[in-house]
Amino acid sequence: MNMAHKVRNVTVRALQLDLAQPLETASASFSTWPVILVDLQTDQGVIGRSFVGCFLPMLVKPLVSLLQDMALLIEGDPLCPVDLDQKIRKMCRLVGTTGPLATALAVIEIAAWDALAKSAQVPLARLMGSAPRAFPIYKTLTAFDPGRVADLAQEAIEAGYGGVKCKIGHPNPANDMAVIKRLRKVCGDDFPIMGDFNQALSVPEAIQRIRPLDDLGMVWFEEPTTARDFVGHAQIARSCHTAISIGENWRSPEEAAESMRIGASSLAMPDLVNIGGVSAWMKTATLAEAAGVPISCHSYPEVCAHLLPAAASAHWLEHVDIFDVLFTNPVKPANGVWCASDRPGIGLDWDEAVVSRSLLA
Repeated sequence: MNMAHKVRNVTVRALQLDLAQPLETASASFSTWPVILVDLQTDQGVIGRSFVGCFLPMLVKPLVSLLQDMALLIEGDPLCPVDLDQKIRKMCRLVGTTGPLATALAVIEIAAWDALAKSAQVPLARLMGSAPRAFPIYKTLTAFDPGRVADLAQEAIEAGYGGVKCKIGHPNPANDMAVIKRLRKVCGDDFPIMGDFNQALSVPEAIQRIRPLDDLGMVWFEEPTTARDFVGHAQIARSCHTAISIGENWRSPEEAAESMRIGASSLAMPDLVNIGGVSAWMKTATLAEAAGVPISCHSYPEVCAHLLPAAASAHWLEHVDIFDVLFTNPVKPANGVWCASDRPGIGLDWDEAVVSRSLLA
C-alpha cells in the first residue's frame, strides 16, 4: 500500500434527479431527488468517490458549502480516512458534529476510503479485512397503490432480487393490508417481504395496526414510530412477533449502542452516511455482533456490499434504484443476491452525461 498519497483537492457537484417513479412514503411523496457528488483527488491522481441524497432541496446549498470548506481543511493531509475524520471532528468539538455538518464529514470520509483502497489497488472489502462476496438483496418498492406495488414487485422478481420492501403506514390501514396481500399473490408464500412504516405512527397506533399484519409472514416491520423513540420501539417489539428493524436514523455508533441496549429492535439497519461513514458503520457492526443483532444496510448498497463481508452478523442489502442513473455500472442482482465489485476501491464510476444534464446551477 502506498501511504504517500495526500489529499490534493475535493470537487463537489450538486444535481437534481427526475425520478421515473415517484418515491412515496407515509409522510411525503418525491418526484425529484437532489444529490451531491464528491470526488476526492490525491496528489498522485487517484480519485475517491462518494455521494449523498439530500431529500430536501433546501439542504443542497448548506451541504455544498460545508463540503467545500471542509475540503480546504484537509488539502495536503495524508490520505488516512480515520485521521481526516478525527481532525475535522476535533475542530468542531465546541459546536458538535451533527446535522448537515455530520453529513458533509461522512461523505468526505467515504470518498477518502475509496481513494485509499484505490491507492492500494484492492477492493474496499479487502481493506476492511475481508473479500467481496454475494449477499441477499431486496428491492424497495416506491409506491402505495396495491396494483402499482404488485407490478413493481413482479419487475423486481424478474430482475433477480431476493426480496422486496413495501411502503406501509398509509392513512387508511386497509391499504396496508391490501398491499401486502397483493404482494403475496405475486411473490408467493415464502418470498421475503419487508414493510416500512417510515415513522408514521404513534406507539399505540403501531401496536394496534401491526396486530392484523403480524401473521402475514413479513421479514420485518421498519420504523413504525418516531426513529429516536427507542423505548417506544422496544414496547412495539414486545407486542408483536414479527421482527422490528430500525437504525437508518441512528446518528452515531453510541446512539446505536443505546438503541440495542434498550432492545428497540431485533434487527439493525444503519445508514452509511447518517451513522458517520465507513468507520462508524463498521463500529456499529461490531456492536450489533456483540448484541446478537443481524445487521443490514440502509441504501448505499454499492458501498455497504464492501462492509458486510467483515460484519459477523451480516443480513441483507437494500437497493433503492433512484440513484442508478448516476452510475455506468449500477447494481444488477442475480438469483436473489449481489456481490460488490472486485475493482479497486468501491467500484463507482459516474455517468458524466447524466451528471452534466442534471447539474444544479
